[in-house]
This record gives sequence, C-alpha cells and structure tokens, in this order.
Amino acid sequence: MAGFNWDDLRFLLALDRTGTLLGAARLLGVSHSTVARRLAAAEEALQTRLFHRRGQMLLRSEAAEEVLAHAGRIEEEIAGLARSATGADARLEGEVRVTAPLALLTDFLVPHLPAFQRAHPGIRITLFGDLSLESLVHGEIDLGLRISRPVSDRLDIRRLAECRFALYAAPELAEQACKAAERGMLAELPYLQTTGQEVTMPEAQWMTALFPGRPPVMSAATMPLLLAAARAGLGITALPCFLGDHEPGLRRIPVRHEGPCEKLYLVTKREQRGIARVRALVGFIDRMARSERARFDGAPRPDDQAIEFWR
Repeated sequence: MAGFNWDDLRFLLALDRTGTLLGAARLLGVSHSTVARRLAAAEEALQTRLFHRRGQMLLRSEAAEEVLAHAGRIEEEIAGLARSATGADARLEGEVRVTAPLALLTDFLVPHLPAFQRAHPGIRITLFGDLSLESLVHGEIDLGLRISRPVSDRLDIRRLAECRFALYAAPELAEQACKAAERGMLAELPYLQTTGQEVTMPEAQWMTALFPGRPPVMSAATMPLLLAAARAGLGITALPCFLGDHEPGLRRIPVRHEGPCEKLYLVTKREQRGIARVRALVGFIDRMARSERARFDGAPRPDDQAIEFWR
C-alpha cells in the first residue's frame, strides 16, 4: 500500500456509512469535491475500485470489504486510545516534569514538595535544573519556573511574584563593602559575575555598572555557585533576595542604586491546560509563591543585619 494516505480511511468509512458523496461530506464537514478526490486517491493507491455507483448511492465492492474492516478496527483503536488518554489526563497521577534554575528548585520548590506529595501521592515529580525553555516548547517538559519573562506564543505564562536582587558577601567583606559604598569606592573591591548567556540579564548588567572597567575575580554559570563563592569570601555578588537573605554565611550590602526587580514566572504549554496532574502542581506552586511574596520581593526586615552594617 505504498503511497496510501492513512487519513483516507475516515473518508472511506464515512462513504460506507452514508452511501453518498454528499452524505460523507456533511458527516466530515468538508466539501463534496474533497470526498471525491480522497476516494479517487485511495482507489489509485490501492489499485482497485472500492465503491460501485448505483444511481446516487455508493455501494462497497468486494475489494472494499477487507479495507473497511481494517479501517473500522483502526478507528476503534484510535477512539480507545483517546478515551484512555482523556482518562489519564483527568487523573491525579503520573509524571510531571519541571525545569527551573537550580536556585529556584533547591531553595523554593523542593522544600515545599513534601506537602504536595502528601496531598497528591499519585503524582511523580521529575526535576531538571535547566535555563532553556526549548524542552518545554517541544513537549519534553511539562512546567517551567523562570526569573525573566519567556517569549513564546505557544506558552501560558503566569506571573507569581516580584523578584528583587541585591548585593551579598561574606560578613567581613560585606562590612568593608558597606564602608566603601559610603565613600563611593565599592568598585575597588573584588566581585563575582555570571557567565554565558546570563551576562545579558539585568542583575549582570547592574554588576557591570557597579564595577565598571574591572573584570570579576571569578565567574560562574549558576546562582548556587555564585552563592558558594561569595560565602567562601571570594567576592561580592548579586543574588535574588529569596536566596541571599536566607543564607547565614552572607550579609546583604545596601547600595545607593538598588538592584533590579525582576519577576518570577510559571510557564506551561497551552496544550496542557486540561491535564489534571499539571494543573494540580501549577495551583500548588502559585499558592506557595504568593505565600512567600515578601521573601521574593526582598523587603528589608527590622532585624536585617545589613542595616546594622549600613549604620
């Protein structure tokens, strides 16, 4: 059956059920000429006549018996598959694949997952520490978290919270930095910077403006690496406040030109709106992010040790 278009099977079934070109066209919602053309194409590919004309009626030929029997079985299998898939989509079970920057996974999502799994024990979470959304667009990932708005007309994008960045360093260097900032000499101290495609991000550009004309003492591709380097005392770095404020080995450094305030986004493919397990995780993450908005927006707290340095 080389050259046979399997989509023609539905046209053959519609002709057999209605008995006329017009009836098949109405059943399928296409034109009379489209049905005639698809019938001719199927007969040419199979090298046999499938229907005989009797007045206005079309009657199946002997050659059509086996073809239509196969077509009926295929139609039923496809319908069964659709029913099975619909049922799976409606059940709160199965895998949900999540991609996000590593810091969002380790310091935001993962600590909340035990509560989600207690509520939905049938849902399995698979995590990927990835910055690219290509895997989501192509269907390899179900849900993404991003600090910067993705650009794609194939995605549902939900804003969860404001995400502010600030400067951080180990305590001794942070104290030096606060005094240097008062004298306008912050740029003389060592700093850490992101690398790769992340250098175009607002926080990276902010660091470049604060430390003009000087290279960083070290660069790293992920926020957890920058955090570890800053905690080790290697330099000053920009971190999201939800990460830096809660790290006991770091102190926040106030500066006159505050860090950028980006946004936290939750991203899914539009085709996945009806999948119950994805909806359940989307709703859970939304609630968790809203409950931690103060943590993300980096509002100074009365006991913030960085304020003591500034004084």
